[in-house]
Amino acid sequence: MTELMGAFSGLTDSLRDLWRSGGLEIQSEMGLPGTVGVLITAAACFGVVAAILGTPGGGRRFVIGFSAFFLSMTLIPAFAVWGIFWKPFGMLLAVFWSCFSAMIYAQTHVMPCDETLNSPANNVIRLEGEHMTEQHSKQSDG
Repeated sequence: MTELMGAFSGLTDSLRDLWRSGGLEIQSEMGLPGTVGVLITAAACFGVVAAILGTPGGGRRFVIGFSAFFLSMTLIPAFAVWGIFWKPFGMLLAVFWSCFSAMIYAQTHVMPCDETLNSPANNVIRLEGEHMTEQHSKQSDG
């Protein structure tokens, strides 16, 4: 919606002028709200949310979110080399918001991947004192 409303039109025009002043010839334009831009943005947003919600630990989630945002920014010069002007600001906002929302959700809910890190093993025999030969587990060792 920000692209349709023209919220980033000033930034987009200044980026386009920067590429042209740098000597890059732009033959076409791509990004939101076009079909290809919507598909790339949707894939990036759903992918980063799935990766964040499936990864244990806040630090690891932050690294995934930062990497997704950084990789989204690298689309700008990659497409410019091909002569395609990529309108990045709508996608960057969507990826940032997806990362932020997934991080908040993962911090406020018990995620299945976090639960496996904190649960004690059920079939471990604890050897303590003189009862080292006694088996303390009721489950089979498989």
